[in-house]
Amino acid sequence: MQPVADAIDVAISPCPNDTFAFCTLRQYPEYRLHYLDIEELNRGLLQSRFPISKGSIALIDRIADSYSLLPVGAAVGHGVGPVLVGRLFDGCRLALPGENTTAHQLFLFYQRTVHPTLRFSLHQMPFFAILPALRQREIDAAVLIHEGRFVYAREGLALIEDLGDWYEKKTGAMIPLGAIYARKDLPAATVKTFVTHLRQAIHTARKAYQSGSSLYSDTILPFMRAMAQEHEDNVIAAHVATYVTADTEELSAAALKSIDIFRETCLARPA
Repeated sequence: MQPVADAIDVAISPCPNDTFAFCTLRQYPEYRLHYLDIEELNRGLLQSRFPISKGSIALIDRIADSYSLLPVGAAVGHGVGPVLVGRLFDGCRLALPGENTTAHQLFLFYQRTVHPTLRFSLHQMPFFAILPALRQREIDAAVLIHEGRFVYAREGLALIEDLGDWYEKKTGAMIPLGAIYARKDLPAATVKTFVTHLRQAIHTARKAYQSGSSLYSDTILPFMRAMAQEHEDNVIAAHVATYVTADTEELSAAALKSIDIFRETCLARPA
């Protein structure tokens, strides 16, 4: 079904948790979906480019005048954080998936806490370019997000730190990675309808995934596979199982508290 002329532009990433959540939303003609790398999404939010967009929790305070955090579509939970891999040494070249990402802010918090005297040469690049850069020895270490956390071992890369696990032990909070934001100039009724539609889409997809129905195998899985960087079904399924939770359907009080803790620990600038 083609979007209508005045369809709302909605931007998400092509990663499996987003394409899983939004797969059945494609049937609604009132939404026009765009698929962008997470840092492109973040820059779009900073420019107020899209009425509705996925973006990093790391931006929540910087875009607060223009966007509201929606209670649906977020990636927050236990065991969902990025991983630091490779070789860490003074002066090493370290890749990150974008300066506005949650992964970047989490790494800076980790660096300040664990390696305050270690110097790094930071290299920002799209997440899908990081593994090739490691293979070519263009960088020495990297923070991997999305599918990267599931495949680094097969690349022969050593795990330095599971930053999510480290953060959870440090703070006792879940790690909030990304969320859906709606521009504040949208009518309240439009936002409410979108939230209802997205929640229904996520609920439908989760039921299909859990039951192994034909909706999952014939529609949702092929869509995720076509959009993903890693195409193995087991990697895609692991991505869904890890990042799509009850908090993706509706942010719980614990999830909202975790966002506040992240803001206090990672986003507050040191005195």
